[in-house]
Amino acid sequence: MQAQRLHPLLLDIQHTMQLKDIKRLYRLYMNGIVSQSMRLKGVEYRVNFGLTLPLLRRIAEQIPPSVEIAEELWHDTGVRESMLLAPMVYPTEQCTPTDAQRWVEAMPNIEVADFCCKYLFTLLPYATELVAHWVESEQNMVKYTAYRLAYALVPNVTDDAWLKMMASRAIAIVNGEGAEVSAARRFLTEALLQPIAGKVIAQQLREADNIDEALRQNLLAFYDEEA
Repeated sequence: MQAQRLHPLLLDIQHTMQLKDIKRLYRLYMNGIVSQSMRLKGVEYRVNFGLTLPLLRRIAEQIPPSVEIAEELWHDTGVRESMLLAPMVYPTEQCTPTDAQRWVEAMPNIEVADFCCKYLFTLLPYATELVAHWVESEQNMVKYTAYRLAYALVPNVTDDAWLKMMASRAIAIVNGEGAEVSAARRFLTEALLQPIAGKVIAQQLREADNIDEALRQNLLAFYDEEA
């Protein structure tokens, strides 16, 4: 027996009501202390309800994975909680490279980038390809996302060519400043702690002639040759 289909209008109403319910939870769980603390630290959103990560996880668990809901949340750009929930409810099997590219180009800040990497981008089968493309970007936030994603992926990467490419790109900027530079250093540090990646990254660091010597030695201290 064929399942009964809902009328498109009813589907739209159901979808809209769910989004309204989600937004209603923002006010129910709002935390003024957290939002004020974030503002004082320079983390600016037009609307910030101050929901904590455990609360966001609880809300996400109640939302069926849906491209439509994820996209609507993502386009609610003024609201912190909407943009953080968006990657948490996006069904990964339906996220294409074009979708990921569109999102990264609209990435507003580090917090949203971190959430996208943790809850969506790391789960995509072509994640290393995204990193290789994004690390070449001239947009600092896209480049930050590339290194943040690489940091999450590197424990499971065994592709020497990818590791050498990423090491080369990271070493080229580690003498600088900015969020993307911090992310590049974090990637190198995490890679040096891995048994496979560490050997490749350490060799690249030793051979590099465009890195401050003190910084080189500080990074190499994370590498254990006997691991």
